[in-house]
Amino acid sequence: MKRFCMVLAALFVAAHAYAKPLDSGDLVTFPTRAGVTQGLFIDSPSPDPPLVVILYSGNNGLLALDSTGATHWRGNFMIRTADYWINKGYAVVLVDAPSDRQADGMDDYYRRSVDALTDQRLIVEQVRKRFPNSKIALVSTSRGTVTVGNVLEHVPTLADLYVLTSPESVAKRHPGIADLDVDTNYAARALIVSNRHDVCPVSDFAGGKYLAEHNRLSFIAEDSNEGGGDLLANCGGQSPHGFLGIERKTLDDINGWIRQKLAATATSQ
Repeated sequence: MKRFCMVLAALFVAAHAYAKPLDSGDLVTFPTRAGVTQGLFIDSPSPDPPLVVILYSGNNGLLALDSTGATHWRGNFMIRTADYWINKGYAVVLVDAPSDRQADGMDDYYRRSVDALTDQRLIVEQVRKRFPNSKIALVSTSRGTVTVGNVLEHVPTLADLYVLTSPESVAKRHPGIADLDVDTNYAARALIVSNRHDVCPVSDFAGGKYLAEHNRLSFIAEDSNEGGGDLLANCGGQSPHGFLGIERKTLDDINGWIRQKLAATATSQ
């Protein structure tokens, strides 16, 4: 029995080897709008990485960053897989809610707002100052896709690549990005990833697939039915919505797409 338990523990560790939030790096705070500051947590394996992955978590996005990284939502798909990108040689940036959203976090109305666009412009500006030679990808999940979708629709030149996983593609209780309209000239920059078994009512598989097809974006279908249960769990990180149990495959698929895009950019230069 002891041997059996040790085998199970080893399998669990292997399965979640790329499910580790960042816990080392630099906490950076800077002004954005009048009287508002923005916090980021930045880590990089080198001073000049080929890519910076800026991560946008789901739910209210209130990470409560401190010198140790995210203190809230560490189980969110984006946050718990951050270490994967470091292992690939990329820099990683965790994005907290701005100071005027620290009480309740970021809802969809803020995420779709002009204020949110202003904040993202200044976030990317800060990142480019630190990594002037690196490409930038905005990578998001669940409600974080509303922020990234807002940028993709209105200022698509801001970043080099966009990844939206488990997108909030159904306008139910929240606006989401069901009406996402991407300029065809920038559609090649974006990828949508959905789980066939995602039963979160605002981000089901059919909605994600429709968003990709409607906007002619790249699309990856994943397949896992681990976790979930009630409504809250179905929309959480420990469920198909959060790619539970297939984090490594999902990230490898995303990175495969990213590497193709980076290679194509290098060839065209």
